[in-house]
Amino acid sequence: MERPSHKQAKSLQSRAVLTAITGLGVLSAAVYLVNFRIHDLVPGFSGLAGIQLYVVIFLFLSTLYLGGVILVLKTIPKASASRVLIGIIILSAIIFRLGLIPSEPTVLSKDMYRYIWDGRVQQSGINPYQYPPGADELENMRDDRIFPNINRKDDPTLYPAGAQVFFRIFHALAGDSVAGFKAIMVLFDTLTVLVLIALLQNHGLNLARIIIYAWNPLVIFEIAYSGHLEGLTVFLMVTALYLAAIHKKFAGVFMLALAAAVKMYPALLLAAFLNRGGRIKGLIAFFLTVVLLYLPFIGAGNKLSGFLPVYLTNPYESFNLGLKYLLMRLIPGLEYYRLSLVFITVLALAGFFVFLKNKEDRDVFGYAYFLTGLLLILMPASLHPWYVILIIPFLTVYPNAAWLIFTCTVTLSYLKYTSPGGIMPTWILLVEYLPLFALLATGFIFSQYAKRRKIPDMKFNLKKKARAGGHQ
Repeated sequence: MERPSHKQAKSLQSRAVLTAITGLGVLSAAVYLVNFRIHDLVPGFSGLAGIQLYVVIFLFLSTLYLGGVILVLKTIPKASASRVLIGIIILSAIIFRLGLIPSEPTVLSKDMYRYIWDGRVQQSGINPYQYPPGADELENMRDDRIFPNINRKDDPTLYPAGAQVFFRIFHALAGDSVAGFKAIMVLFDTLTVLVLIALLQNHGLNLARIIIYAWNPLVIFEIAYSGHLEGLTVFLMVTALYLAAIHKKFAGVFMLALAAAVKMYPALLLAAFLNRGGRIKGLIAFFLTVVLLYLPFIGAGNKLSGFLPVYLTNPYESFNLGLKYLLMRLIPGLEYYRLSLVFITVLALAGFFVFLKNKEDRDVFGYAYFLTGLLLILMPASLHPWYVILIIPFLTVYPNAAWLIFTCTVTLSYLKYTSPGGIMPTWILLVEYLPLFALLATGFIFSQYAKRRKIPDMKFNLKKKARAGGHQ
């Protein structure tokens, strides 16, 4: 029997990959469309509800997701993915998200109700930093849908000025609509997918890698179901990174400032954007943008910091911290707040180190990836699952098993709320963090060995080819 030619074999492989990805997409779409109603449709799920049901659904979808990612990375190593395959990945990703928009976000985080409340308060002409939702001054604004679902009714708002501006704009457009707010977040998240595709193309990489972000269950549930602000924040951050990659770094700094004004942690990435000759200009642009966004709320005075000081200093606000938990177990008597200061200092020093580096525009992405990973490891207060979304865009360019697995295990932290006394079980932290730290350490050791043995490094080759205008 005559063997197929190389071209025919390649064509058969492409068809097999296309069929497999389509199958994974159809099965995943069915689960997302049914979502939490699955316990009414499948007898085996009838005893599960709430967070426990979510974890089962999430882990199943994560298995399908990792299968799709491995398939893409192993069988399509070069920039040769067909338009049909990329189209299926993107279309499936949109269907996944649309299936979750109509659901009320009551199983996981209820943060979105606070977003809507802060927008409502502003539409009434009241500074959102002035009063907490439970204040007597806001009694006439309470209703039976948004107000009862707000967490921390007696605490001031946690969200920065950029987020508050967005809340007001949204409320002016869609009022108290929960589905409307989630739809806006999904829109931004879909735009993130498109910007990442442009960034992959700019780096000469396989566009099918977009599956790493587009199909990630953590991204989909936390944005399309819970409506978290990461939908907007990550879009602004990724746009900033893309602008830097195409040599529009000043515009990138402006977009990064907007991202930091919505959620504070992207501010650390500023160090990656600033280079010799433009550092002062970039710093001024960044901080001026943030200050201008705070001007409408300046009347709140010392209340502008909101709930943030408590969030950073109170041990009871701690959630799902791996390294911090480990250190406090190993060193009895170690004060929570002092350790927070140590972590913040290390992050600042890392940022300063990157700030001093003489970077080219295409180096920005790699340095920002390094700082983001360090931020998640040294998070001084809490590491909620949706915070981890920040690392996922970087994995499309630099796939990393440690972080990919962590995006699929971090959701186990929700089980804290089902445990006796609301205490995080130690086994959950072990399942989350042991693979992360072990794989990161192994990867670091291998990279050092590769340097000594002069084994070609993927990141170095990527930069080298990109500068030469080549494609990988």
